[in-house]
Amino acid sequence: MHCFVLLFVDLFLIAASTLLAIILCSTQAPLSALADAGTYCAFTFVAAAPVLLLFRLNRTVWRFASMSDSAAIVGAAVTIVVLVTSLGFSFDRLRGVPRTVPVMHGLLMLYALGGVRIAMRIRHVRRRRARRPQVVATGNRENVLVVGLNPLADLFLYCAAENGHDSVNIVGVLSDSERHRGRLLRSRRILGPMNAIREVLHDLSVHGVFVDRIVIAAPFVELSVKAQTSLDDLARDGNIRVEHLSARYGLGDRVGDGAFNSTNSTGAVVATELDDELPSSSYLRWKRSVDAAVALVCVVCFAPLMLAVFVVVLLDVGAPAIFWQQRPGARGRPIRVLKFRTMGSPRDKDGRPLADAMRVSKIGHLLRRLRLDELPQVYNVLLGHMSFVGPRPLLPVDQPSAPAARLRLRPGLTGWAQIKGGRHLSIEDKAALDLWYIKNASFALDMMIIAHTVRMVLFGERVDRNAIQQAWQALRKDHPTLRSADVAEHNPA
Repeated sequence: MHCFVLLFVDLFLIAASTLLAIILCSTQAPLSALADAGTYCAFTFVAAAPVLLLFRLNRTVWRFASMSDSAAIVGAAVTIVVLVTSLGFSFDRLRGVPRTVPVMHGLLMLYALGGVRIAMRIRHVRRRRARRPQVVATGNRENVLVVGLNPLADLFLYCAAENGHDSVNIVGVLSDSERHRGRLLRSRRILGPMNAIREVLHDLSVHGVFVDRIVIAAPFVELSVKAQTSLDDLARDGNIRVEHLSARYGLGDRVGDGAFNSTNSTGAVVATELDDELPSSSYLRWKRSVDAAVALVCVVCFAPLMLAVFVVVLLDVGAPAIFWQQRPGARGRPIRVLKFRTMGSPRDKDGRPLADAMRVSKIGHLLRRLRLDELPQVYNVLLGHMSFVGPRPLLPVDQPSAPAARLRLRPGLTGWAQIKGGRHLSIEDKAALDLWYIKNASFALDMMIIAHTVRMVLFGERVDRNAIQQAWQALRKDHPTLRSADVAEHNPA
């Protein structure tokens, strides 16, 4: 029964595509155009059903549509157009049918038949994600680098996408083929050759992406000596887990040393009732709408300034002018925080890594001082990754010991911790101030934070010890089990 329903839906979409193609390609009134092309419409309805059955389109599961299904849709659409055009030309030489109709007809059929399947697949993916528990800690996703480009790597990426449940993040793939460089495998970028593992790891860390596991899809004996040595050294260090896919699946590849079984110390905290922990303030429920509206205005108003800074950065440090860094966002989900570049290349001409202090240009120092390097984050706000006011997005290594609490809200362009000391504060002091803001968030408080941010940009950062003490006292009141030593440390006598 379900197969007949799917067949009926496809026939309806084909009929709608036929009528729309005739109306779009004709210069006559819609009813006149359809009347003149009646033969073409009739042949379409006659040919569509057997062709759909021939290509078994009503037998596919739409929510798992794949490339083979796409090929079947293309084949069915082309076959229908060819059959209808041939029958119509033999019958009356397509009298009354514009010659562009078959082309438009085929394209509209592809969009309709393919679009409904893509929509069903997207709906299925979203429903699956909605049923998953919300991951909120900074260690919620394991960053994985895949070494090798072959069917085994493709299978691993497919399994990670389908069954990873947001716990596995493929940061990229390594391949020795020059023609693969910069291309994509299942939406994952091919970052470089396999013998450049350490350089790739360093480049990723510059963007805030720290690899937890390296998965070797290529046969180990086919790797270069440099690649083998680098992998063995990384496995012995124990900071990154290294494993062979073929050995994992029992296919007889080389099994590494015990270091390959090292585990990453980063843990994941899963909470399914975070919404209940948020303040009951109604402001937080419509804050996103305010952010989106203001961000849209800012994008338009600041466009000339951002264009000017873009040109200055290009002349100063070169392309690309925009730098991104992956950081934990709301609920710990990774986001890409955008900034204008203020640093040069991470390595010198001999390939040696450079310290950050050596990479910042003079213009870069000025952009940082005036916070102009953070202008692109207005787009983060517009896209919903960030808010104008909230806890600042920190790198995983800079997160406090209990990061889940401060990740309950979208990170902000500025925040309570920034105007009360900013870069001069310890990680735990920032966390206490952020938690105080989350509990007391309001429109008036956000306006005050924005006003103080302007003053901070003009006159510099100042540490407010009273605000820090107030935050720690509130934290002790809300969490009586907090260690007394922690509270004493932040409550000067």
